Amino acid sequence: MKKAAPWFVLLFFLAVPMAAPPGEAEAVPAITETYLASSVKEDGAPVGRVSAYDPSAKEFVAVAEVSDAHAGTAVRFVWFSSPPGRGRIRLGERTVTSPIRESSVTFHSSLSLGKNWPEGRYAVEIYLLPAKRSSASLRFVVKKGAAPAAGIKTPPEEKKPGSGDRAAGENTVAEKEAAFRETPGSFRAAIELAEAYAAMDDPASLALAVSLFRGLAAASPSDTVLAGLADAYGRSCRFGPAFDTALRRAWNPLVSPAGAVSQILLFTAASGDPDRGIECLRSILSLREDGREDVLPALAALFLEKASAAGDSFERREYEKAARDVLEEIAASFPSSSPAAAEALRLAEEPERR
Repeated sequence: MKKAAPWFVLLFFLAVPMAAPPGEAEAVPAITETYLASSVKEDGAPVGRVSAYDPSAKEFVAVAEVSDAHAGTAVRFVWFSSPPGRGRIRLGERTVTSPIRESSVTFHSSLSLGKNWPEGRYAVEIYLLPAKRSSASLRFVVKKGAAPAAGIKTPPEEKKPGSGDRAAGENTVAEKEAAFRETPGSFRAAIELAEAYAAMDDPASLALAVSLFRGLAAASPSDTVLAGLADAYGRSCRFGPAFDTALRRAWNPLVSPAGAVSQILLFTAASGDPDRGIECLRSILSLREDGREDVLPALAALFLEKASAAGDSFERREYEKAARDVLEEIAASFPSSSPAAAEALRLAEEPERR
């Protein structure tokens, strides 16, 4: 997103919305451009443009440029993988909101896995809220040796060898460690240090990140802390505690379970364990009546994944029936204009395409 305005200007825009001149309609936000980026700088600015990723990529980055954004304009990014013969599996989603009014705002969402990405096809659907249907769809592949899109150059300053990236990460860790030593009682300093450790992505640093996040969770199990702990477990390929921690996020009645659902789907894809994902989603259903719109489409997708991988026709039919039951429940529970209904309609076509 663009560099923030001075605080007093920000307060002005938030407190005093600007009225359109008499006779002139207020401009409506619109997505002017979407693309995939290679990475994101520390200040949040996307770097480079790509059409594919190498399996070793640390993250996928989707970007949406929006014109005439108002304070409160929001963009939702929903990530999918498309394994052969399995339709699409939702990996996660993120909604980004602009805090101020600007003529042009850059929104972005990133998705990380914690290990090499499986080769294959992926997609990200981009919604300019409150639209119920996606405003743009970016499809891409993961394959070895993937190069940036033709004709689009990555800024020279970002073309650093791996050792340079490592050095930058170590410098960030050193800065966060110093800040933590100065204010050891600061919750924010501890979280930032844990996040810096996790970003290093090596076993020793991830162990430190897990230890810090666990200590923070013992003192204050906020959604932010639990999300960080689950991510650190996932990056360490410790999927058992990763699933458990993601599920624990759904216990907080003050926070939407959508984040927990997205994280569970991501761990399901990374671990190749749809049974555990189904178990976790069913647990959320029993805990959170308000989570049905997020959980039911995810549950149907995992049932269809199990059906596509079934070893015999009887097992396949059982999982397809389970998926149909969930899709019928969605149709009976939510209006046709809802995101859950749109996703259910797409999922209903999956068995026919296989």
